[in-house]
Amino acid sequence: MRTRSKVTIGLTGMLALGLFACDGVSAVDAMKKADEEPKAEDTEPREKREIPTSVLPEPTAEELAAWDRKDPEGEKHLYKWDKANAKAMQTYWKELRCLRDKMKEEGQKAFGAEPGGPEQQQWEQFKLAFIDPVADAWQQKLFAAQGQDILTKSKYIGNILEAHELVMNGYPVAYNDGDEIEIKRTDALWTVAENRVVDYSNKIGAPLTFPDLENAKEKKKWDKFCHDVIFPPKKKKK
Repeated sequence: MRTRSKVTIGLTGMLALGLFACDGVSAVDAMKKADEEPKAEDTEPREKREIPTSVLPEPTAEELAAWDRKDPEGEKHLYKWDKANAKAMQTYWKELRCLRDKMKEEGQKAFGAEPGGPEQQQWEQFKLAFIDPVADAWQQKLFAAQGQDILTKSKYIGNILEAHELVMNGYPVAYNDGDEIEIKRTDALWTVAENRVVDYSNKIGAPLTFPDLENAKEKKKWDKFCHDVIFPPKKKKK
């Protein structure tokens, strides 16, 4: 039979005695007493720091004036280019009008049509033949003809691009959904853009005029103009 080492027994006994007697106080009582003793308070004054906030101060009058500052020379530079090219820019707008009128004409035919019915199918076929092949190709021709100048030197271009987006997406979506309110909203956006074009044309001394469609002669001329926009003549092979 094996017996434990005397050394092991001696160490164990010493640890046990330490738990029950430490100057007459048990180790557990000593730990409790240490917890109950008041801790020394930190009386040193510390610098009070403000808590960071995401709220920014209101801009000063000077800052607002700086933001609202206009560059007269920059405006004159734009006016100069647009005035010299006003006829071309206004022709682009009139062409967009033709594209928009055609989109509305075909969309109205399908408005409220039965899903899958002949009117709805005709509308789908029209979009395939018109949106990319005609409306998008029109914009590509514009940039091919004008290059970077129209982007950097013209104030017309912003309204032209906005109106083109309505033709490409705004009206098709509104008529797809048969949403009369959305159609009126898109019409309103178009009117705002067109009013800006008219006002700007007056400002640079190049008034924009539209044909009187009540006049048979002017209407015939306008219809011919729009026909050539929607069905551009094919270039003759050399």
